[in-house]
Amino acid sequence: MTPRLVVYFPLADPAVRADLLELYVEAGVDVVEFGWPARDPQLDGADVRASMARAATGDAARALADALGRLAGRARALVMTYGEAEVVAVARADAVLVVARPGDARRKALEAASKGVATFLPLPLQNEDVEAAAHASFYAMLQAAPGVTGPRAALDPGNAERIGALRAAGVTAPIVLGFGVSSGEHARAAVALGADGIVVGSAALRAALDGAHELAALLKDLRRGLDG
Repeated sequence: MTPRLVVYFPLADPAVRADLLELYVEAGVDVVEFGWPARDPQLDGADVRASMARAATGDAARALADALGRLAGRARALVMTYGEAEVVAVARADAVLVVARPGDARRKALEAASKGVATFLPLPLQNEDVEAAAHASFYAMLQAAPGVTGPRAALDPGNAERIGALRAAGVTAPIVLGFGVSSGEHARAAVALGADGIVVGSAALRAALDGAHELAALLKDLRRGLDG
């Protein structure tokens, strides 16, 4: 299986142009992770927090519909939300990832409405999260480093042991590493550790704010890193 490249894109952030999605398609991004604006994105670092603060929350559903039209089946779409997403809007995407405890009522409603379910595995790994990941139909996103999102200097080699433990526990969905992944070098390291792909967020936001050239270069570097 070709390693999955999952890259974050903010919804309703006026600083990030919607037409930049074309660069995602051109670079071979497999899944666009659309970030639904949250009031308290507690697991996100400064880059995502700033983007969500800029976002017009009332425009998120409209922005998602526009983005899905732009992708037009050329890349898959996932909505990442802390629970604020609209059920009807989420149903239009290929999958949802809800950052909330497995028993949360809002999480259950959003997952039930979605075509596919991705799960988030925070550190340290908890049994209830692993059990939820065993039923994921889209992918399981493993937190690759403690703390909040944001670029890191390197990937923790301990992720290899965690990926192995997840497989042993019955997780059959693709396992992708996120939190700190920000370069082609990191992408190559993730595959070497046994990951089925990567999720890149803060680095993509920074590049998008720097300009189309910088974003295109990052996306191509990530794809090359995954593909060897």
